[in-house]
Amino acid sequence: MRKWLIGLLAFSMIVSTRIPCRAGEVLTLKAAIQEALKSNPTVQAYQKRLALAGLKIKIARTVRWGELKGGAGLHKSEDDLVATPMTPRRMRTGIQFDDTRWGFDLTYRLPIYLGGKIPLSIDISRLNEISVQLALKRLRAVIRHNVTEVYHAILALNGEEKAVLENLKSLRSVLKHTELAISQGKFPPVDRYKIQYSIQRWTAEEDRIIDQREALKIALQTLMGRENVDADVTLAPISLPENVTPLVESVTELYKRAMVTRSDLAALENQVKVAKKEVGIAKADRLPAIYATGVMQTYDGDDISGTEEWDVGVRLELPIFDAGRRRTQVEAARVKVLEERMRVFELRQKIIKEVGEAVKRVRTTEALIKSYRSQVKLGKEVDRVETLKYENGAGDIDDMLRAKAELAYSNSQLAASMYQWLTARSYLNLVLEEEVK
Repeated sequence: MRKWLIGLLAFSMIVSTRIPCRAGEVLTLKAAIQEALKSNPTVQAYQKRLALAGLKIKIARTVRWGELKGGAGLHKSEDDLVATPMTPRRMRTGIQFDDTRWGFDLTYRLPIYLGGKIPLSIDISRLNEISVQLALKRLRAVIRHNVTEVYHAILALNGEEKAVLENLKSLRSVLKHTELAISQGKFPPVDRYKIQYSIQRWTAEEDRIIDQREALKIALQTLMGRENVDADVTLAPISLPENVTPLVESVTELYKRAMVTRSDLAALENQVKVAKKEVGIAKADRLPAIYATGVMQTYDGDDISGTEEWDVGVRLELPIFDAGRRRTQVEAARVKVLEERMRVFELRQKIIKEVGEAVKRVRTTEALIKSYRSQVKLGKEVDRVETLKYENGAGDIDDMLRAKAELAYSNSQLAASMYQWLTARSYLNLVLEEEVK
């Protein structure tokens, strides 16, 4: 899941160097998802495929109404050529034609019996349309999660930045007190340099967060299908829950639910049905075909007066010899059924793995949140005690700086773990394609 995000970040950083920005926008998660579902190029491509699938159903239905063809021709002939050999000399002197004929015809061919190919073709077109609908549904779920993941990652960086800024504020306040104490001879001058170094280190961390957040904002808008991106866009905050609701469902229960709700699995099962019907079409090619035919022809020429002929009849076509081609096509169609069933089996195995991974991510983030909350509580008390000890001349500056760094780290990790938990829940929703309470 992280690989696509890294690639998207790299692409978006390249795009950001040549695309103008729009400043001052406040973007909500709901609006970002809606825009991505509407404007993402992949979604638009699948919508075109869905429209095409509907047209193929209409095409399959029109076969039952037959086909009318028209033709016209012009012919020249020489009666002497029937008895005279074509010698090299005759070829050099040229051939003289003495008769010219011309005319046109209309031919109508109506299928009466094709071994069931027409209804099978219609069923296949319908099943393919359903498969595209299911693929589009799955794609929408994937995009919804991807947008949510990037959005949460940006907000997590905001939380980390807040913790860093609070630590910098505290360090600058300590620096003022230390400068005063140094001027009065209470603290050694080296304490000033230690605090300044710590401030520089956390300022660098702030810069890292800003750069990474800018790249993520561009990546988010790239996912949304925007051509003009804005690195200064502001994201609306999300209300984090005070208490994390633990996941109580077992992996087995969630796996059973995924087998029912996953649209990509339903699409593959649909393709098994398509493959079976293609076997029926391959078998129908080996059966006789019956057509009703109607032909109208007109002739005119130098040696004949204008004539018109009408012909109506029934035509039976039998496949007599094809060197085993039709029989081989039936076997190939049966092999395709087995291949589609294998793809269904492989996806079921993949879903088992995905459900296990999703549950692991949720429960890991639940444990992280609990751990970091305890660390923050402890870190606040340690920071308070070490700061008082140092300001009263009873403590060491290294202990105080270490306490502030630990508190800032715990605060930033707590904020990040909360958004990681929301993202893990979003991934579980993606795996199941339903909302997990």
